[in-house]
Amino acid sequence: MARVNILRQVRTEKGWRNAALPRKQNGGIKWPTRGRYLNEWRDNGRRLRQAAGVTPAEALEAQKRKRRELEAHSSGLSVLDPEKEAEADALPLTAVIDKFLEDIRTFRKPLTYQKYTHILELFAEHAAPKSDARHITAEDVKKFLAWRKSKGFDPGTTLYTDRVILHKFFNKLGIENPVKKVPRLPKFRKRPVAYPDGELQKFFAQCDDWERAFFSLVLATGLRRGELQTLHWSDLDLAHKRVHVRAKPQYAFLPKDWEERTVSFSKEVAEILRKHPHVPNCALVFPSPKSHLNYRFLHDRCKEIAKRADLNPAEWRLHRFRDTAATRWLRAGIDVRTVQEWLGHESLATTQKYLEPSKETEKQLEDLKLPF
Repeated sequence: MARVNILRQVRTEKGWRNAALPRKQNGGIKWPTRGRYLNEWRDNGRRLRQAAGVTPAEALEAQKRKRRELEAHSSGLSVLDPEKEAEADALPLTAVIDKFLEDIRTFRKPLTYQKYTHILELFAEHAAPKSDARHITAEDVKKFLAWRKSKGFDPGTTLYTDRVILHKFFNKLGIENPVKKVPRLPKFRKRPVAYPDGELQKFFAQCDDWERAFFSLVLATGLRRGELQTLHWSDLDLAHKRVHVRAKPQYAFLPKDWEERTVSFSKEVAEILRKHPHVPNCALVFPSPKSHLNYRFLHDRCKEIAKRADLNPAEWRLHRFRDTAATRWLRAGIDVRTVQEWLGHESLATTQKYLEPSKETEKQLEDLKLPF
């Protein structure tokens, strides 16, 4: 067999250098997560190198092609151009993943694209040395999910989503879908948790004016993260105390389920928003300092306030404010159909999950004594 080595390019203080791949104690290759790989071989005593991709799967595929090419040359056989051979060689896994992700980037939300990218790139690395999508089997998918479970991820939430992503990817390829032979994972739906009034008081006591305006609106309307990030002043009707959730093509934003809606809020919230300053030449109500659509800014701000209030930052996140808004509405006696409309839920069953007993209800039950 023709000798072709895989090298890795490593950045040093003096620039890039070529290095051998690290080895495990048993002699196997310890593949880096990502890198810049090269194939190295000798031709009449000359040492030659060629780029071999950025993932283990690409490097192994390039090594295999180069070996076939060198062996064919030594036997006096004609050889296809490597690029044409690669095109004729079925469905390169990394290439079809990239093509699939282009559609996800175009038609789905940025965080969805990030999630799909992370899982599919992990899967491609885990499937190495297999580099053809047609060669992936149900066992490969099972081993990947088992590996994810070994890292502590929950089968009913994270692994459920991983399987859905892989299922959609292989369905899109139009080949036999190996995920269909992997048993469906039961989806675990966590109960929504509302912040108690006492903790909310501590939280808002540590807010500055900007934070108080933002989190008051979140708590009063239950808007989603993307809806808050793209909220324009023109979406706020302070006179009639309501906010309109609208599509924003300039930010590639569409409301969930493609449905615009209107949510009402109190006079108290309207007064807080009237005092909220406008940023010059900016239509957004709550722009981020560095990027108009920086999710981490809002997320980190929430945790910073919780830390200042001596609350557990791990328990404080934007979506739980939405859960709290829904719970407060229902406990205040607002009918479930109205709450469904305000939350933008397509299904009434999704809204009804917020119909949970309050702590006050539990206390009332404790006061009911048995009649003996």
